[in-house]
Amino acid sequence: MREPTLLIPYAGPDASGKSCDVFVYLRPETNGVVTESVMMKTILSRPQWSEGVKLVYMANYPGDFIRSSGLLENHYRLKISFARRGGALFTARMRHDFTKHFGCSFEAQRVLGAFDFVQRGDFSEEDLFAYRVDESDMLVTLGQNVKRYGDEWIVNYDIPAILQKNTSQTDIAVMVFRVSMDWDEFRDLMSELSVHLVEAGILDSDAPVSRVLHHSKSPWEQLLDGMDFLWGKDAQGGCITSHPEGGEDHEGCVSFGAYMLARGHSRQEMMRAISQPLIQVHTPQGEQEENLFEASEGLTYAAAAEIWDRCCGQLSLSG
Repeated sequence: MREPTLLIPYAGPDASGKSCDVFVYLRPETNGVVTESVMMKTILSRPQWSEGVKLVYMANYPGDFIRSSGLLENHYRLKISFARRGGALFTARMRHDFTKHFGCSFEAQRVLGAFDFVQRGDFSEEDLFAYRVDESDMLVTLGQNVKRYGDEWIVNYDIPAILQKNTSQTDIAVMVFRVSMDWDEFRDLMSELSVHLVEAGILDSDAPVSRVLHHSKSPWEQLLDGMDFLWGKDAQGGCITSHPEGGEDHEGCVSFGAYMLARGHSRQEMMRAISQPLIQVHTPQGEQEENLFEASEGLTYAAAAEIWDRCCGQLSLSG
């Protein structure tokens, strides 16, 4: 089995909270030096980006390593559960969001997981991935995508294709950028990157940048990405593994992990948080269901930590 090729060792975590580590990995169909070149040229195109975004890790992950390690299955664990069970797993808030958005009552048997939908034969995995609807026929609730199809709905339509595309022969490039600017400015950078990817013929003009790459959108998602897609030796010689909960004593592995450890949170607590990210949190209006990754999108480390501090329970998806 091929192992990852480490190109730039991880610079080590920054626990100060003054910067954040954003993981970027290129999807198999767009992985290559052309896409990487477009990304770097975009970063260097403006002084505020070249100064505020530094590449602190880079590796190439072989497909056979990804498959044997179960990295994608671990990374998309929650989405895969909903893609398998569909409406049977919907929580109270998700049912409420569904009824409010689509203007009809929620019936679990008409809300299909993407795997069951594909198995029925209406669409292949790739056809379902490419299936587009008007905004009014699309809902994101607690981080799960719901698309209308006639008088039925499909949950997490993209998951079957994502898993199918990652074979033992497909590699993924993984990068970590240390970002020292606010999230609004980073979103501007990603918007500019989208324009350049279209100009380079890598991205269709009407497609989101997520068709080419994934990037962390919140501190808690950075921690998930770090647990799944950081491998090798850091700049200080500390060991970094794909699943550091196995016992390697590296200080949090990624910056947000180190930030949380420095404030008294344990590695086990953080692993529990990212493995069961659907939570109940205290709010002035009472307890509310949230997806930890979604709720912390665009937040500072301090604000993301505060959401977890307000957690009063994790939701069980018994279905």
